[in-house]
Amino acid sequence: MIPQRGSAPWAARFLAIWTVAATSAAACSPAAPAAAPTASAPTTAPAPAPTRVPITVSTTAPVAAPTVPAPTVAPVGAVPTNAPAASGGGTCNLDYVRAQIESHKGIPKFDPPGPAFEAKKAAGKTIMTIQESSSNPFTNTILNAMKRAADEVGVNIVDYPNQGQHTQWIQGLNQAIAQKVNAVVVLGGTIGPVYFKPQAEALKNTGIPLVTVVDTDLSQPPEDLTTARVAQPYIQAAQLDADWIILQTQCKANVLIITTNDLIAGDVNTRAAEREFQQYCGDGCKFKTVNVAIPDWTTKIQPAVQGAIQADPNINYIFPLYDAMTQFVLPGIQLAGASGRVKVVSFNGTPFALKLIQDGTDMEMDVGESEDWLGFAAMDQTMRILTGVGPIASGDEHIPLRVFDKTNVNETGVPPEFGKGYGEEWLTGYRKMWGLSQ
Repeated sequence: MIPQRGSAPWAARFLAIWTVAATSAAACSPAAPAAAPTASAPTTAPAPAPTRVPITVSTTAPVAAPTVPAPTVAPVGAVPTNAPAASGGGTCNLDYVRAQIESHKGIPKFDPPGPAFEAKKAAGKTIMTIQESSSNPFTNTILNAMKRAADEVGVNIVDYPNQGQHTQWIQGLNQAIAQKVNAVVVLGGTIGPVYFKPQAEALKNTGIPLVTVVDTDLSQPPEDLTTARVAQPYIQAAQLDADWIILQTQCKANVLIITTNDLIAGDVNTRAAEREFQQYCGDGCKFKTVNVAIPDWTTKIQPAVQGAIQADPNINYIFPLYDAMTQFVLPGIQLAGASGRVKVVSFNGTPFALKLIQDGTDMEMDVGESEDWLGFAAMDQTMRILTGVGPIASGDEHIPLRVFDKTNVNETGVPPEFGKGYGEEWLTGYRKMWGLSQ
């Protein structure tokens, strides 16, 4: 059982972590990621193209974020928007969106991401992990799951501590090279070789595999100089959030989407949500998108929400792409006098956001994923490399998403806990795939 973190302190710590990563990005001025090299001896073919709506993938580097300004009170109605309001234009398809939601509300099944192999052949090997920040509860939970898997197999894990500074990541990578570890795994959406290309090249030249975890969407190519990855279903999560809104409003959605393009994956999920509204909501739907850099969350999200609602009282949903944003969204709804009328949906399934659903706030639904499952997925890719069978080329570990609302949120614990609410089939499945059980 993973201990529960306090909701408010966790949310504040999460924001601080992402702020450090984003402001550090501005100083590094990375070049755009190049096309990824072909993984050696892959065991599966790359994943097929998404079947819903084609999404054009950006391969540019993440947007550098400005330093956090001193808090100011924004004028009423001021909204830092980067896109005009748009209407659907497609056809209202409630049957489709209902089917999408219902198929993701139950405990997910385990779908083996690749062929079975003998994981214990990796026994005695050493993996160095570097989180985007050692204070991040999200990546900490992934790391703890990796350690549990490693203990079962006999693999050693050494985590390099850092506070989210790119210079610290580089120090850790230099240490990994000097110590001749067997693999390096970097954990988080803001850490990747785009920020440490010389060290990534050195890892490649010395034969040390580099594995990234949750840095890119399944539809995007891996970052350059990586050996393998565990890709995220960012697009699918955004589509599910949009489907929920379409269903709940019966194709009469008026949505403010709040995105942040600081992550390595960029705006791929933003555009996926917009396309979902356009295709399945029809002409009765309208949305507007606002991009708020991570360091500006504390000062710009709340006035953006308040101003948008006051400028358009018909707004009925706020859709922040990451649920850590909700701590600033809800006060904006309250100050606009729209509590109980304007609802919120998001993604990540972090405990404090799930608790908001339990408490009956305007937080109505959250698309979640299991951090424990992600940890085992990271070990799966890494051990496939260490045992010589080769990684899953697509990076698709079949990480499922689950829709949490008031009808099933208590399955995550009361109060909610990291990693809870996804059943145990995945754990049995990985152990069997690794040859640890029958």
